[in-house]
Amino acid sequence: MKKTYLAVLAALSTASASVMAVDCAQLADWQSNQVYTGGMEVKHDAFKYAAKWWTQNQDPAQYSSPGNVWRNEGRCDPVGTPLPVIGLNTPLAQSRHILSSPVVFSATASHPSNIPIQYVEFKVDGAVIATDTVAPYETTWTATGLGEHIVEAEVVDDIGGRASTGTRSISVVVDDIIVPPSGFKIVGYFPSWQGQVADIQFDKLTHINYSFLLPNADGSLQPLENLAKMQQLVSAAQAAGVKVGIAVGGWNGGDDSAFEMFASSAQGRATFIRNLMAFVEQYQLDGVDMDWEYPDPGSSANNYALLMNELSVELKAKGKFLTAAVVALGYTGGGVLESVFNDVDFLNLMAYDANNGDHANYQYALDSIAYWQGRGLSKEKTVLGVPFYSRPTWQAYRTLIAQDAANACRDTDGTSYYNGIPTIRAKTQLALDTAGGIMNWELSHDTSGPASLLTAKWEVAQGLTPSYQCDGSGGPNEPTQCVDIQVDPSQYVAHPAWPNGDHASGGQRIRYQQAVYEANWWTRSVPGSDQSWQLICKF
Repeated sequence: MKKTYLAVLAALSTASASVMAVDCAQLADWQSNQVYTGGMEVKHDAFKYAAKWWTQNQDPAQYSSPGNVWRNEGRCDPVGTPLPVIGLNTPLAQSRHILSSPVVFSATASHPSNIPIQYVEFKVDGAVIATDTVAPYETTWTATGLGEHIVEAEVVDDIGGRASTGTRSISVVVDDIIVPPSGFKIVGYFPSWQGQVADIQFDKLTHINYSFLLPNADGSLQPLENLAKMQQLVSAAQAAGVKVGIAVGGWNGGDDSAFEMFASSAQGRATFIRNLMAFVEQYQLDGVDMDWEYPDPGSSANNYALLMNELSVELKAKGKFLTAAVVALGYTGGGVLESVFNDVDFLNLMAYDANNGDHANYQYALDSIAYWQGRGLSKEKTVLGVPFYSRPTWQAYRTLIAQDAANACRDTDGTSYYNGIPTIRAKTQLALDTAGGIMNWELSHDTSGPASLLTAKWEVAQGLTPSYQCDGSGGPNEPTQCVDIQVDPSQYVAHPAWPNGDHASGGQRIRYQQAVYEANWWTRSVPGSDQSWQLICKF
């Protein structure tokens, strides 16, 4: 029965892949003392590798796992020997699987030159879940982690040849009739200077705003920090059905003089809009989030309204969205005239930073919604903002959780004030009842696993049973232990005396003095010694 079932699947499957080894004839051998930058290619130990970022003295064979500097692009083919052939029969692309149910993985593998098959690996989200050495190749995976997952299978023959089925997407759901609330937005800001695209939970978002693009006083645009990261974000988000906008401005140390200058004249506004539209189209963005902090009541407000109207016309003609981040309430809110409400798809209410202590309590959220809707903003265009960080310590939520898992279920640890899971759930329910969505600053401040604040928001929006309990029961709902956090190889632990020329790149994680740190950008400094590092967790 089993073999008949697999044979039928194999006959129906059109997802098999036979990938010939790559041509390495024009590639130079990797040299340990040479500096390589992103995109440079080498051959090493009969394989082709491409560098993802700056690297020196990192053996491609040892540093080519998904989070490392080198990408393995296949075995070199000096004699034309073909690679093995593999087809993934199940699970089917775009199939939906109930949470905790068994998911059957099955594959067929062979070799055109009759070279024996050594083994087949099955992968979920890039991680090997099982290895099978005997045909028929199959395993069973228990569906975990709500949302989309990427699956594939790889075959390895007796002489090291490897081929993949290619990836396909499946979904894990609570039941097979889940439908997101119609029109409800879940918006996250993602900064250029920290965080990894691979860590974003795209299945729990509708919009992401990459932050920040800065204007000059003449309406031209400054070079965007970490452009490659934005391009990676756009590709990954849009593949998951998430819209990506460019956030323009930001706090910028309180300096909004460039906005004030170019917005004050028709020519300046036209120049800015022309440059911004060219940027949006060049990088295939879905829209713009205007984050002028802040136009004041009076002439600035009038210029802001003109700018938003003129920009809206251009964006809507291209099918792009226009949103804006606005102050929670108060005098500065008067810098956004009611006419702007007609020009935007929605407003992101920054209902945080109320003070240096309890900066984002529930009442402040109520007051912010009441302020804007009292001025005529519709429910559908009201998106409530929540913080994923604390004040006055400015610590990320994930840092607070790393210090004490109990912090997930409260709003203060005695010195830091923030929004824990219960408050985030309550604010999301408030948004469902009285607004059109919920937003956060910012995504890299979140933690992974069930204690994620984004997960808490998404579960409320979906009407799901919370995956993290704040009743003290612990058990499987506890956050991931620090010892389980994936880090980069051990050469980075020899601080402060790193080998000459060694460094960490933005997003790399290392273990140091009973803790895990992540580099915010290129750095040679000791982890935790300056702002180039952020604490992920402590042992």
